[in-house]
Amino acid sequence: MAKHGTAHFIAQRITALALVPLAIWFVFALLSHGGDTRADLMEWIAGHPWSVAIPLAMLVLVGFYHMRIGLEVIIDDYIHKPDLRGMLHFLNTFVALVAGAIALWSIIAITLIA
Repeated sequence: MAKHGTAHFIAQRITALALVPLAIWFVFALLSHGGDTRADLMEWIAGHPWSVAIPLAMLVLVGFYHMRIGLEVIIDDYIHKPDLRGMLHFLNTFVALVAGAIALWSIIAITLIA
């Protein structure tokens, strides 16, 4: 049990550290395109796959993973009924996977189609 907790703690910190530069990049990128239309933003993402689409995909993937492991700790700490805890762990993982997949698919679609 202690090894799982240590790995969980380290994963939470690593994803938090990874999110810092990605979030800063995202804020500055959005501020620099503040007056752009939706079409302009889609063209910007599609036109720069290495400098825009990949960091955006990394932000989404790391962000949803960080969310999942953070909520896992909250569920473990505050939900005491084993059946409810198991269901919430399943829902947490399911929502993170589905939302992450939809966001990633959207980025891929914009990059390849626009």
